[in-house]
Amino acid sequence: MKFIVSSTALSSHLQAISRVINSKNALPILDCFLFELQDGTLSATVSDSETTMVTTVEVNESDMDGRFAVTAKTLLDALKEIPEQPLTFEINTDSLEITVQYQNGKYSLMGQNADEFPQSAMLGDNAVRVEMDAQVLLGGINRAVFATADDELRPVMNGIYFDITTEDITMVASDGHKLVRCKTLAATLCSHWKATAWCAVLSKDAIPTTTL
Repeated sequence: MKFIVSSTALSSHLQAISRVINSKNALPILDCFLFELQDGTLSATVSDSETTMVTTVEVNESDMDGRFAVTAKTLLDALKEIPEQPLTFEINTDSLEITVQYQNGKYSLMGQNADEFPQSAMLGDNAVRVEMDAQVLLGGINRAVFATADDELRPVMNGIYFDITTEDITMVASDGHKLVRCKTLAATLCSHWKATAWCAVLSKDAIPTTTL
């Protein structure tokens, strides 16, 4: 399996989702990025068993579809040292040996079996879909995230509360001392959604602070 991808494009996408990875995971495979290449699109998945994030990046060229996992820290540390240039990934699908070639050298990594990565739960028919401009979402997040807590005993305080209705979306954060509330009208719900309100708390570890 072989593909070529931009170093900065890959690095920025992986950095954006890497915050989901816990420093201590019960399953070693959760220390990894799960890569899946299909039809010229490379997707990278991370999970902490509760939160799962997926990002995609287009590759310059590839010779076949496939999937593999690689330790996140090892790959991120390698990408930090490489300026913008094409990277050539070659993966031995039998031994899972990975070679990353760049202009001035190469890295050799050991991959993991992608089948060990836990599958995400499938969304049911009652799943809620919300569409909004990325800058609007980030604006609300950046206004609220500073008020979130770092409290292991009250993990619900460590995220942003989203109150979503057919009219607006309200983002709320508090650490028990300060409170931030931000409301936006610049969002639309999917047309088949029958409910009038929905709410959830999104952990700040899973919240992007920049656009890709």
